[in-house]
Amino acid sequence: MKRALWALAVIVPVLAVVAWIGWFSPWFSLDTVEVRIASASAAAGPLTSQEVEAVVQVPAGTPMLRISPSEVEERVAALPQVASVTVTREWPTTLIVDVQRRVPVAAVPVVTGGYDIVDATGAVIRQSPTPVDGVPMVQATGAGLEAAIAVVRDMPDWLRDKVEGIEATTRNDVTLLLRNGSIVTWGSAEENAFKAEVLQVLLKVKALRYDVSAPGTPATSDNISRPTAFPSPSAP
Repeated sequence: MKRALWALAVIVPVLAVVAWIGWFSPWFSLDTVEVRIASASAAAGPLTSQEVEAVVQVPAGTPMLRISPSEVEERVAALPQVASVTVTREWPTTLIVDVQRRVPVAAVPVVTGGYDIVDATGAVIRQSPTPVDGVPMVQATGAGLEAAIAVVRDMPDWLRDKVEGIEATTRNDVTLLLRNGSIVTWGSAEENAFKAEVLQVLLKVKALRYDVSAPGTPATSDNISRPTAFPSPSAP
């Protein structure tokens, strides 16, 4: 019993000192917030370390143990450009904020003017007064918009580089306008990978229209009716 009391008499003060060091000592207080932002295309728009630090909202001198990484992550994740964020303590005095950017996949016209630049989930990253280089314009709403974005999301890079715009009025009538003026009848957002493979072969044949809506029986044609949302090549 005496040994137990003696041990307790030693341990309690030690724990008290450790607690004081962790919660109150300047030796383990925040001195530096290090923001690491993953690179992104110019279409994603700017996101600076200063913008991220502004929403971290942890003053210098805050004891490290009092900082909640999950609360900081929640605040940073609220930035529209942020896809994900991880916050970690780097002892004794640094907070690391790792940010992954959203990747723009489509520019959606806004009724009031300009374009919403959206990612593969449909989340708006930013607004732009004009179309953005390298980002297809999507003319669609509702289920049609969901289907169009799903198609863009699944596109291989070689095809995305060829696409100028996408139109869809329903989930089953997605149409691609290629930069060379050709039209691709894509259909639904199902079997996107298979359709892209089939289209890559079809494009070896010069045609005005390519139909991969039924990828098992694709077709080409020189009869063309351009999507109403996009001007013809001769239009000003």
